[in-house]
Amino acid sequence: MTVELVSTGTELLLGEVAEAHLAFVGRELRSLGLRLERQTVVPDGMVVRRVLEDALFRSDVVLVTGGLGATSDDNTREAAAEAIGRELEFQPAVESRIRAFCSAKGIAALPEAIRRQAMVPKGAQVLWNSAGPAPGLFIQKGRLAMFLLPGPPRELVPMWRSAVVPWLRARANGQAFFWRSWWSVGLSEWEVQERVERDLRALGIQEIGYCERAGEVELRIGHSEASVLDRAEVLVKERLGSSLFGGEGMTLEGAVIELATRAGRTIATAESCTGGLVAHRLTDVPGSSAAFTFGWIAYANAAKVEQLGVAPELLEAHGAVSSEVAEAMAAGALRRSGADLAVSVTGIAGPTGGTPEKPVGLVWFGLAAKGKVVSFRKIFPGDRSMVKRLASQAALDALRRALLAGGELG
Repeated sequence: MTVELVSTGTELLLGEVAEAHLAFVGRELRSLGLRLERQTVVPDGMVVRRVLEDALFRSDVVLVTGGLGATSDDNTREAAAEAIGRELEFQPAVESRIRAFCSAKGIAALPEAIRRQAMVPKGAQVLWNSAGPAPGLFIQKGRLAMFLLPGPPRELVPMWRSAVVPWLRARANGQAFFWRSWWSVGLSEWEVQERVERDLRALGIQEIGYCERAGEVELRIGHSEASVLDRAEVLVKERLGSSLFGGEGMTLEGAVIELATRAGRTIATAESCTGGLVAHRLTDVPGSSAAFTFGWIAYANAAKVEQLGVAPELLEAHGAVSSEVAEAMAAGALRRSGADLAVSVTGIAGPTGGTPEKPVGLVWFGLAAKGKVVSFRKIFPGDRSMVKRLASQAALDALRRALLAGGELG
């Protein structure tokens, strides 16, 4: 079954509104063992009809989002009717339903606008909208099927769950395609591929994908037999080793909290250039209070001295961005929090402030456990936001690896 998504709306192409339907539909189809073959984003107007005409010839199912409202630029229902060669007809029951919804919400809708939304292509099934006035539509023509769905996610999602999912599930039986994904850190896309691809292909897996995002790489594979994916999972875990931090749905911060909670260990953070991003990511994880205890944003040198006990002499002799200060920050956080592990971050996020000896992107990290403190440095590319993100990645990964080692520091 080939499935295609058409997202309508001039505002999407102007960059005024972020297109959110692709990610949602792609995930939903994947959970049903299906895949999205194509997405097209089109402006309002006559181009919608032309795109739908083409889509109906190349796909079994066409999902259309947006353009079902009451204003003059909402022309999806008209475009769909023209694309399949059917006339629109007025349905009083639809008008009554829209009027009742508007009245209950205190919406003073114009009669002309309501009547327009009640125009339905002949033979189409109306999909009632539980969260808005605009109904959706389901149209079939031979083997071809088309769903017209509202654009706002608060309206689209309930309609998707109630109408689209049952229809797709009933027709996906017997042709399921399974997907799995894993996340690694500290490796490039190329390095992940070098470690796994040849052996994955030897298992008969042809659907292999890699996606690198800010210090992480997703490995994604698909196959029609779940048992093949089970064998692939064993292989992936063996080849990626400690670089692998989790499967689908896992985050690096989630992996840290899970490891710490399981081991009964606590964590503290001391941050300068990341401005609390490490602590923010950790506390975004549900249940993080079982492992995360204290976090300091010691941005100014005075804060490093007063809050973490960093000796002024260290700052004067080595500067804030140095192994000595990173270690002192981590040791101070460990001592003052009473945690089992503490990580510190101090660096130059840019775009200014760098020198030949300490360039923009240079970040020092400290990691402290009872009786030992270590430090390491990295130089990250990118703008200020990217340096902060990559630095938080490195700090979280340092915590993760220390927890994997039972709290021992290398």
